Amino acid sequence: MNDSDQKGQSAGSETTRGDSTDSSRFELISIYTKDISFEAPSLPEILLKRPSENPANRVDFRVDHTVLNPEQGLTEVRFGVTVTCTLDTRTLYLAEVEQCGLFLVRHDNPDTIEKTVNVACPNILMPFAREQIAGLITKGNFPPFLIAPINFEQAYLEKRKQQAAQDKDSIQDTQP
Repeated sequence: MNDSDQKGQSAGSETTRGDSTDSSRFELISIYTKDISFEAPSLPEILLKRPSENPANRVDFRVDHTVLNPEQGLTEVRFGVTVTCTLDTRTLYLAEVEQCGLFLVRHDNPDTIEKTVNVACPNILMPFAREQIAGLITKGNFPPFLIAPINFEQAYLEKRKQQAAQDKDSIQDTQP
């Protein structure tokens, strides 16, 4: 969809592009895969054995962002997800995707911007990363695996709580 089709509306905002009274804005510009990897060190041996026990899947994720243009609020948000499948001590496969989005994120309150890039943006990127991971695993000749929904708001609140505790500890360490 091009800009003329959007009629000047940005996602999540009631302001139009010509209205300068409200500087708040949230808009998705582009979604892209920045990095993708699949490793299956257990192949082809695992295909010959077909173990009776179920392997364990571990999902790790990370959210990071870089402000590319502070005046415009142009921000790249990176959602990285890694799925590691193990059986006993053997790694059956490792699938990694770094799904990114280019967003326009402007707001008068820096806390709102921080929450937007750590909660709203990864929620948008998650389905694309899930599809990439599922495709990699299936094409590697393993049973389909879908990443369960992630509560990014809870993860963000936990991250802030940990940062506050670390800040408190570092202040106490520097006091005589």
